[in-house]
Amino acid sequence: ASAASLLAAARAGDEAEGAGPVLIDGSDNFVTKFAVADLAVAAGLRHVIAGVSRYGGQVFVGAPGAACYRCLFEGPPDDDAAPSCAEGGVLGAVVGAVGGLAARAALALADGDLSAAGTVTVLADLRRSSELRVVRFAPRPGCPACTAAAEPPVPALEERP
Repeated sequence: ASAASLLAAARAGDEAEGAGPVLIDGSDNFVTKFAVADLAVAAGLRHVIAGVSRYGGQVFVGAPGAACYRCLFEGPPDDDAAPSCAEGGVLGAVVGAVGGLAARAALALADGDLSAAGTVTVLADLRRSSELRVVRFAPRPGCPACTAAAEPPVPALEERP
């Protein structure tokens, strides 16, 4: 799907007070993850970026005004630095666990709960522990995505005509 069709679909979402559309990424491609995150920041949309590698995974939650994906990860890794799921392998139970965390985060965002915005939830190794680590981080000064989104400002979806 093109960025324009993703954005149009997101804007067609629930218009209830406090609620709104959420972009969700669960791709196995870092370039796609960064493209979705950049689109969400530029358009002022709430978003969830989920990923799995072998026995662990993470869920990033973003919303306007919070730290973005590029605040945490400056850019995609080199192709040979991070294997795809097909190359590195993944444990099916981890995909289910991370998918459930991503769905819960997306539902909360869609319902207007922004308390997890600017966090990443990490499941380090499901073989050893099911303990989750939630890390909240601040916007990175000079972040190119946040800077680009700030000029010109993108009004919140609820403020758009």
